[in-house]
Amino acid sequence: MAEAAFQKMLEEIQAKSSEYNRQLVQVRTQIQLKERERKVSEIQIRELEAAGTKTNTFVSVGKMFLQMPQPTIVNQLQMKVASLADDVAVLTKKQAYLVKSVADCQSALNEAIKQMQSA
Repeated sequence: MAEAAFQKMLEEIQAKSSEYNRQLVQVRTQIQLKERERKVSEIQIRELEAAGTKTNTFVSVGKMFLQMPQPTIVNQLQMKVASLADDVAVLTKKQAYLVKSVADCQSALNEAIKQMQSA
C-alpha cells in the first residue's frame, strides 16, 4: 500500500515538474519575441528621428498607407517600446518563479527517492 502511495506521489511531482517546464519554455519564447519586437521598434524610432520632421511618413493600415506626422509615429513607437519593456519585466518575474518551482519539484523528487531507498 505504501508503495502505491509513493508511486502516486512521484507521478504527481513529475507531472507538476513537466507542466512547469512547459510553461517555462513558453515564457522564454514570449520574452524573446517581445525583446525582438522592442528592438525593431527602437530601430524604427532611430531611423525616423534621423530622417527629420519634414519627411513624409506613412503608416501601414491593412493594404493602405496613411500619412501621419513623424512626431506622432515616434510617440506611438515610444509607447510601444515602454509597453514591451513592462511586458518583459513581468515575464522575467514569471520566469524566475517557474525556475524556482522546477527546482522545488526536482528537490522534492530527490527527497522522495532518498526516503524510499532508506526505507
